[in-house]
Amino acid sequence: MKLTKFGIVQTLFATSSCVLAICLTAPALAATSTDSGGGQVGSSIDKPLGDRFAMFERVPAQQTRVIFYRPKMQNLPGAATVYVNGYYHASLIPGGYAEICLPPNKAELGVRIVEAGRSPKDSLDTITAITLNGGQTTFMRVREQASSRAVLQPVAAAEALPDVQSTRQQIHTISRVPEASECVDGGPAPVVAKPQQINLAADALFAFGKSDRNSMSLAGRQSLDNLIGKIKGDYINVDRINVIGHADPLGNDTINERLSSERAVTVRDYLQINGLQGTRITGEGRGAREPVVANCSRVVSPTSVLCNQPNRRVVVEITGARRQ
Repeated sequence: MKLTKFGIVQTLFATSSCVLAICLTAPALAATSTDSGGGQVGSSIDKPLGDRFAMFERVPAQQTRVIFYRPKMQNLPGAATVYVNGYYHASLIPGGYAEICLPPNKAELGVRIVEAGRSPKDSLDTITAITLNGGQTTFMRVREQASSRAVLQPVAAAEALPDVQSTRQQIHTISRVPEASECVDGGPAPVVAKPQQINLAADALFAFGKSDRNSMSLAGRQSLDNLIGKIKGDYINVDRINVIGHADPLGNDTINERLSSERAVTVRDYLQINGLQGTRITGEGRGAREPVVANCSRVVSPTSVLCNQPNRRVVVEITGARRQ
């Protein structure tokens, strides 16, 4: 069943005796419902609600899932008839939900309240334009408005789940959306570990007081190559890498600030060029504001330079899903 751009239903409605004002041909009617205990029993559209709400954790990246629901406390008479890109999908009474899985794309989600015994409206109450991303679940709540109208409202999962847990699946009709497919269980979401910090001694990477790539030692380049290999081996997916340069407090603060920033950028560029292309990598310098050792002399001498060695460092902070 599809709405034309003028809002006229291409499939003719039957008489006003249609239950819930949803008029479909016989093959479009579902044949099951549930008893009060949640088990499925044979029925017709006079028993439109099935099992209580339940869903697996996520769908794969090639699918997007939308869950439409109508809270129990709503009191407008009739059913909230839901359309996806102009095609009929479901009719929700208070306390009902319906899901659909589609290819990721932009979509137009429409709704209208239809009352039994009254002629159906020629147009939708409202249309909500939304971008549906792969691997994600979007909750759309039916919100009642004045004059027997409704709107579909996107709701965050944390807000939607308490409401939708008490709903039952609307099973008395079958979706007519041509792009719809069976929802596939994408398995548990990858575990996103806390950001991992790897400390690299600046003295092992760069000549003293230097920050450019030409001043990097062979041992320093090898340590970065090893780091790239470790990241690739340890992580399923890397959300972000942040490279933080730190300097010691010896000398001029402005020079130290610039030195720490330039070292971070040099390491960032090396990672991106040598194996982590396409990974989001940022770089920043924090000067001498976060020392590891704070009791060294501020007077420049061989002793203070050696004492401050732990402060001269580059920290690589990695955020992402690690392999189990």
